[in-house]
Amino acid sequence: MAIRTTTNFVIGACALCGTLGLGGCATTLVEPGHRGLYFAPSDGGLRREVLSPGKYKLGWCFIFCTANRIDDFDVTFSTRTERIHTSSVEGLDLDLTLSVIYRPIVSELYALDTDIGPNYYEEVIGNEFRSACRGVFARHSYSELQKKNEGIENEVEAELRRRTEGRHVEISSVTLEAVVYAPEIAEQIRKKIAGEQDAARQRASIAWEAERKEQILVAEADEKKLSLEREREQQRLELERDGETARLKAEQELAALETRKRVLAAEAQMDRLGAETAAAKKIIEAKAAAEAIRQLARAHAEEKRAETAGVTPMEVMLHAYDALGQLGGTGTTIVLGDWAHVPSFLFPRVPSLQSAFTLPMTPLVPAASTPAPARPSPGS
Repeated sequence: MAIRTTTNFVIGACALCGTLGLGGCATTLVEPGHRGLYFAPSDGGLRREVLSPGKYKLGWCFIFCTANRIDDFDVTFSTRTERIHTSSVEGLDLDLTLSVIYRPIVSELYALDTDIGPNYYEEVIGNEFRSACRGVFARHSYSELQKKNEGIENEVEAELRRRTEGRHVEISSVTLEAVVYAPEIAEQIRKKIAGEQDAARQRASIAWEAERKEQILVAEADEKKLSLEREREQQRLELERDGETARLKAEQELAALETRKRVLAAEAQMDRLGAETAAAKKIIEAKAAAEAIRQLARAHAEEKRAETAGVTPMEVMLHAYDALGQLGGTGTTIVLGDWAHVPSFLFPRVPSLQSAFTLPMTPLVPAASTPAPARPSPGS
């Protein structure tokens, strides 16, 4: 990269001043995308301050023009293309066209101007770039140039950055523009490419066939899986149906047992009520028998008292009958004597007679008859 100086401008200004006999101020411009360093030979030499784009004064021109100038640097990315002849790892000749993109480091312009100078590409980047390309391509075969194009570019870029480290320049990228093979290599490459294409077609055909078989196997597996799932679902439904049937059957059996339990409880209740009724009936009958005995005993006692008091047996009997009539109540038939000798057909509609043979009766032992006392005569 060449540095634009103000030498021509200074010479022209001086000529104009000499012609007109006038003096003036010399100026210069720093364009956009550029930076400058002010150089004043009589005032400290090259200054470290980096000048931004703009217009700057150089000095006065009266009789002699000023020697001050601004060293101008293009700080945008620049591209240089190099044609490089090298050899592959097999020793085959290769003609390559590569490009490098670079720019100076703005903060290091003073060091770049003082250490290397304005022609820093020719002094540093160009030589290192060509050397890095030869070294990298010598490690690769010619067949790798198409397959590993980007990788080889990255190798050249990394090697160039390593070589230019500390040289105040920035390497952006390296690109491989073109590769020219020898005729015999080109023919071999074409044959190889054709063979690779045939192999690729065969691989594609094999892959397609394998994919088709895989799809068939997947379809069969899916169908078998669906069949197994349907069978499993059917078995599950059958088990649920069997379980539901068993549950309903168990519920029915439980309901039948519950019904049987309630029936047995009702029967037991009825038996208990029957037993209580029978017991109550027996108690009533026993009470009635006891009351009858008590009344008979009372009648006997009355009879004894009557006898004692001189009452006739007929009167006592009448009183006894009255007592029995009061004991039996209305509509009651009382039979006295040996019940076994009374025919049942004589009293077919008498309830008390029908049930009299089933009741336990306590035989009444008649008291020993005593002769009635002789009625005293009216004269006694």
